Amino acid sequence: MTLKYQIGVDAGGTHTTAIAYDTAGRELNRAESGPGQINADYEHGIGNIADAINELINEIDGDCMRVLCGIAGLSVVGNAPLVAATISSKIGNLPTRAITDSLLALYNGLKGEDGGLVIAGTGSVFNGLQKGSIITTGGYGSLLGDEGSGYAIVVSAMKSALLSWDKREENALIPLFNNLFKVDNISDATAKFYKLVPAEVAAMAVNVAKLADSGDKDATAVIHEQALLLARDIINGLDRYEKPKPMKIALTGSVLANNQMLRDFMIDRIHTNYPEAEFSISNGENARGVIYDKSKDYRYFTNHN
Repeated sequence: MTLKYQIGVDAGGTHTTAIAYDTAGRELNRAESGPGQINADYEHGIGNIADAINELINEIDGDCMRVLCGIAGLSVVGNAPLVAATISSKIGNLPTRAITDSLLALYNGLKGEDGGLVIAGTGSVFNGLQKGSIITTGGYGSLLGDEGSGYAIVVSAMKSALLSWDKREENALIPLFNNLFKVDNISDATAKFYKLVPAEVAAMAVNVAKLADSGDKDATAVIHEQALLLARDIINGLDRYEKPKPMKIALTGSVLANNQMLRDFMIDRIHTNYPEAEFSISNGENARGVIYDKSKDYRYFTNHN
C-alpha cells in the first residue's frame, strides 16, 4: 500500500521548516532551508520554500496529498492563490495552499478549536478563529504595525536611546547599542541600523529584554510599552468575537516564548478587559497546523481532472 502523507511548511523571516506527516499525524521527516518571508525577497523566499518541500518529496517514498504553506509576509504581498500556484509549479504541481504564518500557527496552537493565537517574533499579529471565521488584528508589517514584536522592541529602544542622547541624559540603552553596533557614538549607529533587514533588527530584542530583566528602567519602559500595544491588538480582536466568546489564547513566537516580562505585562492588561481569558504557550511546531486545516482551497499550477 502506498504511503499517504501531507506536508506543512512554516516559512519565516529567518528560516523555513517543512515537515511531512502521515494520515495519523505522525511525523515522517523534516527539512529546513533559508528565509521564506516573501515580502522582503519574493523569488528567494519562494525558492527556499520549494527547496524544503522538494527535499522531503525526494526522501519519502509515498504519495503527497497536499502541501500547506504558512508564509511570513503573505499578508503584505497578497494574492495567496497565485503564491500557492507558483509554489505548486516548483514542487511537481502538488495541490498547495498558501496562508499567513500566523494562521498556520493558529491551526497548530488551538488544534482546530475556536480561540485566538498571538504570534510575536520578528513581526506580530493576532488571529482568532470562531465557527470557521477568521478574525485578524495587527500584522501590518514593520512600518505600519508589528506591535510587541522583536523588531518593534528594538526600534522603540533605539528611539529611546537616541532621544536620551540628544538630551544628553543617562540611558543604559545607549551603551547597549554602541556595543551591538560597535560604534563609539550612538548617532553613528543609525547608518548601520538602516542597512539591517527586519530579522537582523529583531534579533537584538533579546539584549533589550536582558537589560530590562536586570532592572533598568528605560529598557523596562520599552518592554511595557510594546506589551500594552500588543495587548491592544488582542483586545481589539476579542471585541470582535460573537458571544459566547472563545477565551482560549495560544502564544507563540520567540518574543512571547522567551520574554516573560512582556508576556506578563500583556496578560495583565488583557485580563483588565477579559478576566476569563486563558493563555497557553504553543509548542511552536507550527508546520503541524496542516493536520488541523479543514479547508478544501488547495491550488494546482495547472488544471487537474
